[in-house]
Amino acid sequence: MSESNFKGVVVPIVTPLTPQESVDVTSLRRLVNYLIDNGVHGIWAAGTTGEFAALRDDQRLLVIETVVNEARGRIPVVGNVSAAGTRTAIEIASALRQSGVDGIAATPPYYYHYSQEELLNHYRSIHEASSIPLWVYNIPSTAKLTVEAGTIAQLAAEGTVVGIKDSSGAGEALAQLVVLCRQRGIQMCRLLGSIYRVAMTRSIGAHGVVPGIANLAAASMSRAWEAADSGDEQTADAYFSEVSSLLKVLRLTQAGAVHSSTISGLKSALKIMGIIDHDSVTQPLRSLSQEEKDQIPPLLQAAGLVHTVSG
Repeated sequence: MSESNFKGVVVPIVTPLTPQESVDVTSLRRLVNYLIDNGVHGIWAAGTTGEFAALRDDQRLLVIETVVNEARGRIPVVGNVSAAGTRTAIEIASALRQSGVDGIAATPPYYYHYSQEELLNHYRSIHEASSIPLWVYNIPSTAKLTVEAGTIAQLAAEGTVVGIKDSSGAGEALAQLVVLCRQRGIQMCRLLGSIYRVAMTRSIGAHGVVPGIANLAAASMSRAWEAADSGDEQTADAYFSEVSSLLKVLRLTQAGAVHSSTISGLKSALKIMGIIDHDSVTQPLRSLSQEEKDQIPPLLQAAGLVHTVSG
């Protein structure tokens, strides 16, 4: 699939794990089908919501390959190959050459600080070593570096990258990128790591969103985007209102940090829904307490995702 196929709601899929932190392939396959059956437009595999940074490379490859195999070409899949160094990212990307994945994504290399020129070389090296379309994954909150709009535009203009997932939350930087693309006639896909912008992507020059809550509210988020894309903002708002009550699932933990709260909340809810078998997370991320989990069933029932309130 070309980058033009990447639009709408692309789900940053969670990685179901066993209590021993092995990839639960059966649950992952079930989750892929749940998302596709509920109308999502793509899947972002082994990303931040998928706990990639705490997984071994072989586990990340297993996740991406499982998602691709289960999707069976029904929707496009991007696999995250981010690493702390260029060589490791290339090795992961090379292992995916025959996987059938539609795209690969990379954050800036993390831990050390790098110049924009070094980031250009990072992405060029990955592109040169792989035949898979490459995406910039811009998430400075975790990578500590920002790929600047000018750098992204240059990479896209020369054919090194085909798209960006922008999780920076920096609206002005996105606007700058949109302007640069228009001025220079650059074709690239722009996805936002956002929940609230699902109904306004077209107006701000983006093609879709990558919202973690879509692991649960796949149908409502997808329909909200489709309605907005067709110009029906009222219907889009109605679908998004179905999502709003679920956002509390991402904020239940009293002791864990934000990523613990988000990932643990999603997994506990998916387990209650019967989609995954375990709600285990990678240590030291903190699982929800039973008291926190007990708040989830009424939220799922109010959203129409379960029919009875039970733990």
